[in-house]
Amino acid sequence: MVDDDKLLLFDVSNSDDTDIVFIEQFVQSVIGFSSQYGSDVSISYTAYNIIGKPSKFPDYGDFPQAFVMRTYGKWWNEAPSRTLPFMPQSLGKIISQDFIDLLFEEAVYPFRVSVYETYNPGSVVRIWAADHENHWRLLWEGEPQKVDHTPMIFSPVIETINSPTRLLRLEFDHSHLEYYTELDAVLLVGTKEPIVNAETHQVPSHDLIVPPVGKLTSQILQHNIHNIPPQIDIPNSIVNFLEEELPQLLKGTGEVGQVLSTFNKVTLSTGAESFDILPDETVLKIFGYLSLLSLCRCAQVSRRFHDLATDSQLYTELNLKVYWYCVTATALRSVSKQCLYLQKLDLSWCGDFNHIISEDFIDFIEECGGHLTHLRLNCCKFADNYCAMKVAEKCKNLKELCLRSCHNITELGFQSLASLKNLQYLDLYRTFIDLGPLKAILKSSPQLKHINMGSCGHISNMDDVAQTLAAYNKELVSVDFWKTYSLTPVGVKALHKCQKLEEVDLGWCGGVGAPGDSFRSLATGCPCLRKLFLAALRSITDRDLEPFIEHCPALEQVDLMGGHSITSDICVN
Repeated sequence: MVDDDKLLLFDVSNSDDTDIVFIEQFVQSVIGFSSQYGSDVSISYTAYNIIGKPSKFPDYGDFPQAFVMRTYGKWWNEAPSRTLPFMPQSLGKIISQDFIDLLFEEAVYPFRVSVYETYNPGSVVRIWAADHENHWRLLWEGEPQKVDHTPMIFSPVIETINSPTRLLRLEFDHSHLEYYTELDAVLLVGTKEPIVNAETHQVPSHDLIVPPVGKLTSQILQHNIHNIPPQIDIPNSIVNFLEEELPQLLKGTGEVGQVLSTFNKVTLSTGAESFDILPDETVLKIFGYLSLLSLCRCAQVSRRFHDLATDSQLYTELNLKVYWYCVTATALRSVSKQCLYLQKLDLSWCGDFNHIISEDFIDFIEECGGHLTHLRLNCCKFADNYCAMKVAEKCKNLKELCLRSCHNITELGFQSLASLKNLQYLDLYRTFIDLGPLKAILKSSPQLKHINMGSCGHISNMDDVAQTLAAYNKELVSVDFWKTYSLTPVGVKALHKCQKLEEVDLGWCGGVGAPGDSFRSLATGCPCLRKLFLAALRSITDRDLEPFIEHCPALEQVDLMGGHSITSDICVN
């Protein structure tokens, strides 16, 4: 047995069996993620903490040494800044909000994946593996779990694949959680050679030459003792089904019902139902409720179905984020033929490993971007200055632009976006935007309602930004300053001129310090506030919060985590 920091080898064999070497390894590096609670200037609560062996497990609790994502619970989708999915009929039953990409030292045929969860476990919903050509294979998928407040090693039964991997992606759905989930480590167990199925003694790909499995290994596989079962809270699962899922299943959609009712009345003289006698308008209406994948399948049925399923009227919205694992430049070119009237496009999470490059996106926008009003490119590594400039040139009607974690856009690209005059929603979370381009964009966007500047560490003077918002963006409804350390009470006070504000996030803005009279100015100037985040503002007191109680009766969501000088009395009030 050989053991080092991240890699462990062990044999499963006996005197009569062929040796099979299992390799245990923990994460070597993180190559991508959608969000983190921590900031890029610290290691607390960041994705970096998932590297290596567990540092806290089996302890349970809130540890800065863990990986924590930015959101949890359903109430994020009830905030004023929430976004609605495009082409919602393409969404499956399991909807993830976050992901993390994990690289391991050795490429192995995956045998087991174990996730060490140390706080509020149960949010892992998918595990993917990338082969040597960076094509993704789904190892496991399942609904999020409601489990006890206890540490957990989540190790589901995974699919056997016929190619080795050293890259995993985990997807998370934490909408059911009451607080943040925390991960300590991820273990990948695999072999250098594929393992024969214990029952069939065959491998999925018959062209692979492998040694036979020994008796002990066969017994391990047969009894499934290599997989640690997920800890499911059965009573809570049943209650959740009866209270939430069952009513949704029984709830009818009136418009769909009308279409199906009409269809049921149309029959041939033989009594057999047929689409052939339905007018094109009716079939298009029905097709409008289908997912993108279903439309692609319908297009292969017949000439008529092909013409209708590829009609541009069905492609005013396009959600490719759902299919991130298979979206390539070829797929983008193929769907562009249907997108003549495209208005809303979500390419988030797509195009890693050069499956889409900058030129592919530019060509698509040149052909299909003229009518775009909403564009989401969250975590798209192909998005660079040339992409930003093409969007600025072609998408003059753009109202929503999401560029979360687009690290290849720099000052030149951001500066070009100042030519957009109709922006209402701008998400810049974890981008490298500088003060100058940001101010230029704000000044040219008088209709701006929502802006996210969380973890934008390149902005040198956030007070200047707040004052620009106060002067040029009177329609502002939500603003996110999360972990932007240059904001001070001067900037907070300036926001009182944005009288339509409903949501303000000042979490971890250490420069706010003692807020003085800035909170009173904010509360009196913005009486419509519904969401107020003041996490980790260590110096605020009960007196600082009293103006919000007095002037903001609509407050629904308040985060006071880490306010050491706040008493329970003010929280009750």
